Amino acid sequence: MNAPLKISMPAEASAAPKTYKLLIDGKHVGARDGRVLERRSPGHGFTVSHYAQAGEAEVETAVTAAHRAFEAGPWPRMKASERAAILLKAADLIEVRLEEIARLDALESGKPIAQ
Repeated sequence: MNAPLKISMPAEASAAPKTYKLLIDGKHVGARDGRVLERRSPGHGFTVSHYAQAGEAEVETAVTAAHRAFEAGPWPRMKASERAAILLKAADLIEVRLEEIARLDALESGKPIAQ
């Protein structure tokens, strides 16, 4: 007969869940109605994170802000090389946190981190 699996709980199980807000018009904000989406680790059963849950009001505000930023902001008037430099910097910032992002995704989805 097979021995029972001994699966240890990840360190995150004993930590408070991470909380994430919406990024609208350059500011991190919660949902106006206070709604929050809870993400649980399906493999371990603990709450990994809470996300502000956008509703119609947040979507309208975000779309309006994005349109205004595009029309009045510098992005459409930048050279392609300037836009590329900004996107490469964003990629670098993601890469610095790659392990953290991959671990969070694996915990929330229940998939092995290799996937």
